[in-house]
Amino acid sequence: MAAAAEYVLTVFAWGNISRGDDAIGPMLAEVLRNIAPPRLHVVEDHQLNVEHVIDLDAGALALFIDASVAIREGCVLQRIGPVNDGNFSTHSISPQALLNVYQETVGKPAPDAWLLHVAARDFKLGGTMGTTAAKAVDEAAQMLRSLCALPANQWRDALAQNEHMPAAVALAPIAR
Repeated sequence: MAAAAEYVLTVFAWGNISRGDDAIGPMLAEVLRNIAPPRLHVVEDHQLNVEHVIDLDAGALALFIDASVAIREGCVLQRIGPVNDGNFSTHSISPQALLNVYQETVGKPAPDAWLLHVAARDFKLGGTMGTTAAKAVDEAAQMLRSLCALPANQWRDALAQNEHMPAAVALAPIAR
């Protein structure tokens, strides 16, 4: 693992490719690895764990990607921050709780962070990805490609300007 300070953006993508729509995170992690822009670090795992706190850095941005039943279709970018939400165990943790653990253990403010919700419906073991999720993955991949096409010093502004907006085609242009 390289030092987090080398990166402008660390992306956390998690999910289980054996559970239908839960493959969203690993699929989008692969998209990002294929683009491989400098200063971007992809962390892929079966689930988000407290140990991922070592992948965070206050000087870098964090983007969490997960299959979501919170939206009906497509993908939505949400600004998140540290919260002691009780969603924490030795087996999994919410992105907000991970940011809180970072603050509590490192003693620095948590990095600026966003959660990319990607619409999902079916998590059946052995299932295949459904049409809602497949379309949402395509939209999310397009948004991630749009982000990675920008210079790294514009990623923060691009994410901030697009939070709470459907990320359907591409990121909104950055106002100058």
